[in-house]
Amino acid sequence: MSLSRSVATLAFSQIPIMATLLQIAGLLLFLVLWGVAWRRQPNLAFGIFLGVAIAAVVAAVVRPFDMHSVPVWLPPLPFAVVAISLLCFGIWAWLLGRNR
Repeated sequence: MSLSRSVATLAFSQIPIMATLLQIAGLLLFLVLWGVAWRRQPNLAFGIFLGVAIAAVVAAVVRPFDMHSVPVWLPPLPFAVVAISLLCFGIWAWLLGRNR
């Protein structure tokens, strides 16, 4: 019984190490892809940099909260923002296209 308990303890003690290694690998992959974008399309790389910077500020300001107090409108909010943005860009392109 003590052997299985020590194996389970060993397996659970390695989970934070694995998570850290995955985060480091993800960061390195992101940096490599960002470097490729910087060489080929600097405007895209600058936009990615601004997006990551804004996300970091928002993540630092907005802390995680209890999942029991999530408002009903919050989970579909990203989909609504994307849909409204695409609608606005579509209307904008339609209006610009009619003048040409």
